[in-house]
Amino acid sequence: MSIDAEVSDAARDYLADILAKQEIPGMAARLFVQNGGTSRAESCLAFCPPGEEQASDVRLDFGEVTLYVDAPSLPYLREIRLDLDTAADAQTLTIKAPYAKQPAAPPRELALPMACVARRVPHGNEVTLPEGAQVSVTQALGGSVTVNHGGNLYRLSPEEAGKVGLRSDVAIFEPPEDGKISEDQCWQALEQVYDPEIPVNIVSLGLVYGLSVSVEQRSVYLRMTLTSPGCGMGDVIAGDARNRLREVPFVENAEVDIVFDPPWTYDMLSEEARLELGLL
Repeated sequence: MSIDAEVSDAARDYLADILAKQEIPGMAARLFVQNGGTSRAESCLAFCPPGEEQASDVRLDFGEVTLYVDAPSLPYLREIRLDLDTAADAQTLTIKAPYAKQPAAPPRELALPMACVARRVPHGNEVTLPEGAQVSVTQALGGSVTVNHGGNLYRLSPEEAGKVGLRSDVAIFEPPEDGKISEDQCWQALEQVYDPEIPVNIVSLGLVYGLSVSVEQRSVYLRMTLTSPGCGMGDVIAGDARNRLREVPFVENAEVDIVFDPPWTYDMLSEEARLELGLL
């Protein structure tokens, strides 16, 4: 993914001077966004000594200044502009990233900039997609990304997806003022967990059989099922549920049990899920 970036002459000269003062040959700067796609998004610029850039970073050169752009941050740094504010007593570098707080949609097709580990869907076996592999994104929900390569589907974890510049947005929860686990936030977290093949969350699919919260022990216990006992992605879906629950404020432990009694049926689908799957 390319990026349309602009650096004013004043900002370039200011950056060049700061980088030169570090007295490290080849010193560059690196751009990235924290909490991209949320109201808490923050655009950041940091020193990047030689060798500390990531393989998936996008390199931009502005005269003597080299900027490396974090690949997962690319969707949020479109039309970024670096300028120099001289209105105050001291000069200040400003970063204007108009898309930093907007949820990002991944590209539909791309060549992987580096090899990445994936799970084949629906079997669940781990494979490595090679650098340069042409993939098309079929689903980007709940933090993970599903891609098609060579006619097969592969699920990329949030970590692996981020390495190759793909991102699926997930909500970031604000800690409740009472300092206790919010059951509502736990349910919202589960609504961000998806089967890699189905664009419907596990709550709407009817896969959640029970959720209990222990405020005293700061723990959550989830009973859930799968659409089929032979689903090869069961451990992945359960792991996603566990990870999402652990991201809820004040949750220190999350336990997930997969059960098959009673067995899942289409009757457990919510009306929303039926509509999404064309069953209404």
